Amino acid sequence: MSQLFNTLYWRINDSDQVGIDVVSLLMPNVEGQSPIEYPTDVRICARHVRTAPQDIRWSDDDNELFMSLLDRLLDDEDEDTELDLDINDDVVQGIVQLVALRRFKAPLPTDELGGDTIITEREELDIGDLVALNTATGYPLAIIVGLDSIDATCVLLDTLPLGNGDAIADHTVLVINRLNVLPAAFASEDRGEGAVFH
Repeated sequence: MSQLFNTLYWRINDSDQVGIDVVSLLMPNVEGQSPIEYPTDVRICARHVRTAPQDIRWSDDDNELFMSLLDRLLDDEDEDTELDLDINDDVVQGIVQLVALRRFKAPLPTDELGGDTIITEREELDIGDLVALNTATGYPLAIIVGLDSIDATCVLLDTLPLGNGDAIADHTVLVINRLNVLPAAFASEDRGEGAVFH
């Protein structure tokens, strides 16, 4: 597996929109042939006009996040089931998408979005956890893609309305205080029926 990661690259290329670049995954092909390009939905602001695509090697952080998300998925699957690492598989593409979002999207701070403190049972947080974010305007579902002692970096899986007609789109990367990370049962579609209050 580590040999595969040593040959993976991100490709940054122009998009149809002026000032926007798109991110793709480059997978190695048989020797002597060009790598295969797999587009992602990740778009970033172009820093300069490109005359050619820019290829960036996967970092150790990319590898670690990919493996953490994959391991988490395997833990949730039946132990007898093997996951095929076919890049065309929707699950694998979803993991690649999350890694690309974490690598290329600057996370939005959420200091002013936090909701009132909720007292409930909490579990230790880990990369790949599905969680609900406690905000003043709702409890969107998110997935954790980074952790430190104070904050969690998450990718929104729901749109987060801001209450003034604006919203933060799904697949936005957010940094939120760990105290505002709740069990997934609190997510908007669940309304917390499975959560335990004290």
